[in-house]
Amino acid sequence: MNHHGLAKSSTKSTASVAASATFTHEIDTSGFKYLAIDVVYSPFTATTAAYASVLKLQESDSSGSGQADISGMSVTAGAGSTTGASYGAIARFNVDLRGRKRYISVVTSPGNTVAITSDARLAKGESGAVDATTAGVNDYKSL
Repeated sequence: MNHHGLAKSSTKSTASVAASATFTHEIDTSGFKYLAIDVVYSPFTATTAAYASVLKLQESDSSGSGQADISGMSVTAGAGSTTGASYGAIARFNVDLRGRKRYISVVTSPGNTVAITSDARLAKGESGAVDATTAGVNDYKSL
């Protein structure tokens, strides 16, 4: 049974990431078995061959250092928005954390200057969230 009470969220947003600059979101996965990440790129006005030149996941046992690419967890980004479009692009990663290192990082370089949000949901935790802080959110309600 998937019980949402055993989940935790982590998000990072940057209002403006220049074309070919690097956006990174490190996620501490300690105590969880699964991870789903959505990487959201805002609409942009310039046409481009790809919404990102780099989009991948890395892992490490130490926070902030020793990251190595995770095999099979990189994306060849397709075309994103063009002039007048209302939608940017979204990429999703689903990761089985069993056998993975503790820290998973999203690394991306956009094809154009955009806002980027990385939203991670850790699931199947060893213990359940009991308040907003342990759930990684601003407000927490449970029935």
